[in-house]
Amino acid sequence: MALNVLPIIDLQTGQVQFPLRGVWVSYYVTDPHLLTRLLARTVGPPSFDSQREELSVFVAVRGQNAGTAHVFSLAKFPVLESLTKLGG
Repeated sequence: MALNVLPIIDLQTGQVQFPLRGVWVSYYVTDPHLLTRLLARTVGPPSFDSQREELSVFVAVRGQNAGTAHVFSLAKFPVLESLTKLGG
């Protein structure tokens, strides 16, 4: 099941963080610059499929109200502490 998320992206390391069911999770994306560019053109919130570990971004396209899906495979990111201090 895909859940809507709002990711934080570190362009230097490729780290992607977002809250998932009340807990901050960290992943790695191979092209953080592309993900950032596409997020700037999204037509809705990105969604994360936890079973496939994929982040889907729907980008505006002329003639397609729902946009075109761009899917990013995410890898687990070994980190002991979240980069953000939001929520505790």
